[in-house]
Amino acid sequence: MAGRVLGALRGTQVPLPAVSDADRPADTTALAAVRVLGPDLFAPALFCRQPLPQPDRETLGSALRVFPPRPGDSTEARWRDRTTAALLARGAAGTRTAVPYPGEDSERAAIAEVVEIAGIVEDAEDTELTWKERSQRMARLAPLALPEVDGPYQQRACLHVRALSQGAVRSLMRRDYPTAARLVRWLALARSRGASPALDVPTALEHLRLWGAPSARTALDLAIAGRLLAAAEGGPR
Repeated sequence: MAGRVLGALRGTQVPLPAVSDADRPADTTALAAVRVLGPDLFAPALFCRQPLPQPDRETLGSALRVFPPRPGDSTEARWRDRTTAALLARGAAGTRTAVPYPGEDSERAAIAEVVEIAGIVEDAEDTELTWKERSQRMARLAPLALPEVDGPYQQRACLHVRALSQGAVRSLMRRDYPTAARLVRWLALARSRGASPALDVPTALEHLRLWGAPSARTALDLAIAGRLLAAAEGGPR
């Protein structure tokens, strides 16, 4: 599924699978994959400043209904769910289709359920976090590093660029490329918002592109980081 989103981000127009019901194992598997990606499903639409296509909205709505959040989910999972629901509710680019479509009511019901469970998240800032602990937490929240998405973690990425830079360097030295890619993604977002990371983000990104993207998931993180970095340098998203 990450490969489909990556393809859409690169302009190959690969859609999400059209799944209306989870009555087949293949459907359930596809919906689970959609559910795991969460906010990243909106990346192509956000970078293009376009609404999420209606078929993709329907697929994501189905995923939320079949796999709703659980009250015992981690804080990171609840933040990802909260962000997904918020983006779906506003149509990614801040617009909603003016024409009702089949399934819109059930989509709104799914959003309401997510907001009820994940909408209130205990999130007191812990100023005592070490740079390692902060980096680990932010790596788990990398799907929130997107344009047009704002909240406490986007602000913290800008405030704690030194800690995230240290975490990225440590991950690169340990050849933990998935974690490094997630942290570089945050640093690219921080740079696009005026912060000055202690790491040469373009060089780190190029290194990861050459050596650290064996999976579609990591490749997607790097592609998003690249688009954020281009925006930081005044280029097109």
